[in-house]
Amino acid sequence: MSNNKLGSYISKLMTTIVDKEQEEFVKNLALSELTTIKNSLEEFILKNQLKTEEFPDESITEKQLLNEEKTNGK
Repeated sequence: MSNNKLGSYISKLMTTIVDKEQEEFVKNLALSELTTIKNSLEEFILKNQLKTEEFPDESITEKQLLNEEKTNGK
């Protein structure tokens, strides 16, 4: 469970939002937190996509290594 703390946290937030017995205030807090996480993830993805586009040879090498691992059964 310690390996997937963020996934567990996100699941708990989603459960809170759909729980009909939760107070509206608590649901709004959970939704706000999920939105913050979403924005952080989008920023991270965009930032790292740019790095990959700047160095296309490195991304090709990484893909080749991943394919070799699959082929070699690792």
